[in-house]
Amino acid sequence: MNPAATLTPLNDFSDRLSPMVVKELRQGLRARGFGALLLGTHLLLIIITLMTGSASNAEEIRWMLDGLATLALCILLPLRGFSALADEVRLNTLDMLVLTRLSAGRIVFGKWASISAQTLLIAVSLMPYIVARYVFGGSDLFSDLTVLGLKWLLGSVIAAAIVAISAVKQPWLRSLVIGVPLFFSTFGIFGLFMAMSFGGSSRMSVSGPTVSNLMLLLICAGAVWAVFAFLSIAATRIAPAASRLSLIKRPIHTITLLALVLSGIFSGQVVFLAAAVFVACIASIDALTEPLNSIPSVYVPLYRRGLLGALLTPLLAPGWASGFALSFILGLCVIAGIGVVEGLEDATLSGIGACALWMVGTLVCVFSKGRSQDMLGLFVGMTLLVYLLSAMLGLVSYGTLGSDDLPWLLCLLPTTAIPGISSVSGDTKNTFLVLSCLF
Repeated sequence: MNPAATLTPLNDFSDRLSPMVVKELRQGLRARGFGALLLGTHLLLIIITLMTGSASNAEEIRWMLDGLATLALCILLPLRGFSALADEVRLNTLDMLVLTRLSAGRIVFGKWASISAQTLLIAVSLMPYIVARYVFGGSDLFSDLTVLGLKWLLGSVIAAAIVAISAVKQPWLRSLVIGVPLFFSTFGIFGLFMAMSFGGSSRMSVSGPTVSNLMLLLICAGAVWAVFAFLSIAATRIAPAASRLSLIKRPIHTITLLALVLSGIFSGQVVFLAAAVFVACIASIDALTEPLNSIPSVYVPLYRRGLLGALLTPLLAPGWASGFALSFILGLCVIAGIGVVEGLEDATLSGIGACALWMVGTLVCVFSKGRSQDMLGLFVGMTLLVYLLSAMLGLVSYGTLGSDDLPWLLCLLPTTAIPGISSVSGDTKNTFLVLSCLF
């Protein structure tokens, strides 16, 4: 008997899928952490569903179901990407992956797609409990399914952000960057739950009129951009020097920001400008932490465009030098939009906030001196150090001044100027703003 005749090919995944996605998905589904999370979540949900069907305080118990689903989809599963890229760098396996002709973008996408697929699998498995809640309590089925879909979408965006942060080599720095927002967001959600519980509203519903089809479409579009932005940050950190990712991602960021600013100006909605500020921050961080690239082949697509390419080279060329120019232009666009909609004072505050970002970027460029390729980790560490020094400066300023004195010392740094503005008013506030802008 031929042993080869007894072997059957593996056809659990289609050949059209990326091999990186298949590899990561197989490893993720076989991991003990995923199995334990899936079984533990369903066990708790079964208990909560039985309690909902028999208890008189069914509305309060449903909060437990929503909270458990949020914990699994938006926190626990995205955290599986904590060391997605750092392990590849530490084990020196990136070169082997590149030899398989997988680009940096496909490698990063495979890491994220595996986590997003596992999150979708658990989200789909939660649907019977939503139907049971509809049968027991008469809740809005469409609204609950919409909220579940939004939770999966949010979990996918958070997973992309964690995959981007996983490019930082230092584990303690990654833990600090992920842990601090997670800590404060957890307390914020707990505070919201307590406030609504003691305030007489036990359940937050999302009905059809509240979240319209247009709003859902905008949320999905924003989530697609956020995933692309975070994954492009990760791909840039592991891509070879000859890659041309900046020629793809920077125009997309610019078009997205201009669309948001124009939408905010013509509609007068502050939410578009807030989204534009977020886009500008992510695009600036990405651009300011790119290492300089002097390989001629990277600039060939720009040189072939003639005069247009010469004009776009200072903005689209890879490296932090052109990143400063791009960040400056994006910042001016956002500041102009805020000035048109909200006024000169808010535009000045947004300009000071942009200066805080540029200050950290300048410090990164000064201290890296072209030797460090991990500029993203240096940017994160420098940001934490600057805000720590700013907090100390604020304590010294408020501790040495009297109750009637003004904290002029806070004008020295943009990271302390914005909190200091809240302590002044009237004509003094305008003087404080002018001094802060000068510094």
